[in-house]
Amino acid sequence: MIAVLIVRMAQEDISLVERDYYPKGQAYQELLDKVQNTVPYATDIHTRLENDMVIIAFPDFFRPESINGQVHFYHRVTDTRDIHTTLKLNSDGVFVYSAGDMKGRFILKIDWLQDGIAYYTEKNITIE
Repeated sequence: MIAVLIVRMAQEDISLVERDYYPKGQAYQELLDKVQNTVPYATDIHTRLENDMVIIAFPDFFRPESINGQVHFYHRVTDTRDIHTTLKLNSDGVFVYSAGDMKGRFILKIDWLQDGIAYYTEKNITIE
């Protein structure tokens, strides 16, 4: 019984989901400041899945032409399914990304800059 347990434990994948957790921990205060900047608008940022497209709608306060940022599709189970992409809003203030063959539960980590002010929010989404 012990030999079976040892073999099973040796086969288990125990990799870290966040490989660079230590530098991220050091930048935690910067992240808190970004989140604080986003608080007045966080409930107005909406995510949905429509026709295999992930749609993130921003409120009018955020001007599409002045936003630079990143969207990180953080897969909750393994980092090999994570996706990083540039945040580009259309003229209506909407970000659209093709889900393609993505499946599972993701945390959308949205990090952007407008007029020198940094913002950050996270939204949960399930792609089936």
